[in-house]
Amino acid sequence: MEKGIKNLILDIRSNELIYTFDEATTKQAIVLRLLFELGWSIFDTEEVKPEFSVEGRRVDYSLRINNSNKVFLEVKKVIEDLEDHQKQLLDYSFQEGVKLAVLTNGVTWWFYLPLSEGSWEQRKYFAIDITQQDPEDIAKKFVDFLSRENVRTEKAIRVAEDMLKGRVRESEIKKNLPKAWDKIVSEPSERLIELINDTLEKICGHSAESKQIIGFINEHVGTSTSVIKREKVEVKGGKGPGKQRGRKRTGGSFPPDETVCKFSYKGTLYKGIIRGRQLLVENLGEFSSFSGASVKVTKASRNGWRDWEIKVPGDSQWQLADRWREKQKQS
Repeated sequence: MEKGIKNLILDIRSNELIYTFDEATTKQAIVLRLLFELGWSIFDTEEVKPEFSVEGRRVDYSLRINNSNKVFLEVKKVIEDLEDHQKQLLDYSFQEGVKLAVLTNGVTWWFYLPLSEGSWEQRKYFAIDITQQDPEDIAKKFVDFLSRENVRTEKAIRVAEDMLKGRVRESEIKKNLPKAWDKIVSEPSERLIELINDTLEKICGHSAESKQIIGFINEHVGTSTSVIKREKVEVKGGKGPGKQRGRKRTGGSFPPDETVCKFSYKGTLYKGIIRGRQLLVENLGEFSSFSGASVKVTKASRNGWRDWEIKVPGDSQWQLADRWREKQKQS
């Protein structure tokens, strides 16, 4: 079972079109294929019941055994932000007494114990990102949490409860926190520098040169961050308060001029275009980074590369900005 899931994950990762999937395609191309590998009878609508009704509303799937709801599964399109959908799913699950719930956009998977105490976040016991985490680890976690056999025997619930109590969670965090830090400070360098500079600018109205930020990092967090190369990001400093002058980037770290951009958030579509190495967003302003535009829209710290879709000159299809950047690194 784990081998089949691992192969499926690798297949999904290799599909450059996944970030264009709408909700229906996400269900068919990712979710149902994964449920099949996990032992669910996806063609039996009494076992994998679509559009399950809860007080006049619907959950995308109820996974059922012996006519009993075991798992509620809510699916969104791949680029959808899941934050706004937690409450609805957990409310449905709580009302129906369903012990396990899953919220996914096909790439990100959030797992919950809806009947536990605490906030929505406190009831989330694990998160999977199939594009970032190790495929073998992901496959094992999917089997633990969502295989039909483990759901039937309630082993999935016991595993989830143990994780929520922190036994496994703390161990995993302790083991992987250094890896996460090393990843942040070492690859790709422009992400870290851009995040620090955007935050600095919001605090004091000024941005720094890249060499200043690199020097600060190396001084405060040790020599392990020396892998950040100064030549990868060139920052124009000295902005005065309230001035939105651009920071220049070199190479392929920012899409070319005349690239059109869009970001959908809470029902509003924001449109923009890149000119002079700046992102110009209709009725919003001029930004030197995708993250800066996303912060302006959402009023929260975000990785804008994963928010904005782009269509570069000469291309006919939209793609996630982060996907475009990954391709630039590989070329």
